Amino acid sequence: MTGVLAAFRAFDTTRMSVLSTRTVAFDGGTAYFDDAYPERYISNVLIVETADMSAQRLVRAADEILGSAGLAHRRIRIRDEAAAVRLAPSLRAAGYTDERVAVMVLRRPPDRPAAHPVEELRFDDVRELTEEIYRREPPVTPATMTRFVAQHSRWDEILGTRRFVVRLDGEPAGQCELYAIERDAQIEYVDTLEEHRGRGIARAVVLAAVDAARSDGARHVFICADDDDWPKALYERLGFDPIGREWEFTRASSA
Repeated sequence: MTGVLAAFRAFDTTRMSVLSTRTVAFDGGTAYFDDAYPERYISNVLIVETADMSAQRLVRAADEILGSAGLAHRRIRIRDEAAAVRLAPSLRAAGYTDERVAVMVLRRPPDRPAAHPVEELRFDDVRELTEEIYRREPPVTPATMTRFVAQHSRWDEILGTRRFVVRLDGEPAGQCELYAIERDAQIEYVDTLEEHRGRGIARAVVLAAVDAARSDGARHVFICADDDDWPKALYERLGFDPIGREWEFTRASSA
């Protein structure tokens, strides 16, 4: 594991710890909980730090730890890719789906500059945009949308999130979040309303966040992307290089 990847994992561990209401240690890693938002998979998850767990032990740990909290879903994040590859067939057989997440770090200048002006706004200024983004993500219900947006507000308070926004015709059309922990920073939640995609909005907000992180003295600027989706290629054009992959295994229901 490279030093940069180790720095990301330390950064992410700190982020998960400060955003969680409680944690539970198990023999392969740590389970994180946000008890106010039990329906949020990313906030109620087992993160596996070791490479030597068996699939059977891992499934049992997820059932015992997440199940004892009354959660219907199961979410397991495995940091070691070799372990994830080894465990994937058995986890799929146990009803889990998987997604590979590319961990990326800024290393190069972008291929070209942004074409839109960017504003840094408070959460309340883009609350309606955030609501609309969630509203368009099936199967999110209106009630769940309201709760997820409220959770973003809470995250902002804890992490001191900075938010970068492009307006079109006076209305927010796309945004991203930036948060820093000690010497490193991460860009997250890069979102553009569908009718405005393909116009360079994501490029603009990400590059604005990069400039802000650099100006604040960030040692590393991280971003994560679905390893099989188009944003990864965009981030590469913006100067980010993949440094590793983590695997997320999900079972939406314990049934």
